[in-house]
Amino acid sequence: MNVWILSVRELARLLRGRLTWLAAALTVLSPLAGLTVYRSASADTMQSLYVANPALAGGVVGSILFGLLTVYELDRTERSRVGMLMDAAVSPLTMALVRLPALAAAAVLGLGLTMLVWLPISRELIGSVFGGTDYLLSYLLFMGLALWLAILAAAAAYQFTRRSDLSLVLFAAFAALSLTVWAGKWQLC
Repeated sequence: MNVWILSVRELARLLRGRLTWLAAALTVLSPLAGLTVYRSASADTMQSLYVANPALAGGVVGSILFGLLTVYELDRTERSRVGMLMDAAVSPLTMALVRLPALAAAAVLGLGLTMLVWLPISRELIGSVFGGTDYLLSYLLFMGLALWLAILAAAAAYQFTRRSDLSLVLFAAFAALSLTVWAGKWQLC
């Protein structure tokens, strides 16, 4: 079967799950941490306070949520004890090519919902200096790419270990490095 058709079916299965919608809902709420707790932008301009900080905080919290969702979804066949049957029916490489675009599409859905919810809030907080292009670029670059990279990092950790507990430890180690040691180098963060 075509990988794209299987990816669409996997996305439909993902969107029927409560955990996916919980991760998306918490991702929508995550920019609130940028207004209250997590203030990583150093400038005191309206754009940095009300667009960059929420987008960065949304990227941090959303990436952790979608990384956890990725490990949970990749371990679904092992938890159900049908992993060997799945590997016999469909190659693990094909299943990785099916699951990753579906998880990335779910992350794009969460990002889109977040941007729709926070657009009027940001516009109201910033006032007359609000820039739509700055808003879109901030959320796409800071939050959107963080969600995709977290999915890829969690999937890579799971592919190396094939165990959810070790994958979560590796993902937590990368997240901790990103927030502490690599925090000054935003490309690594």
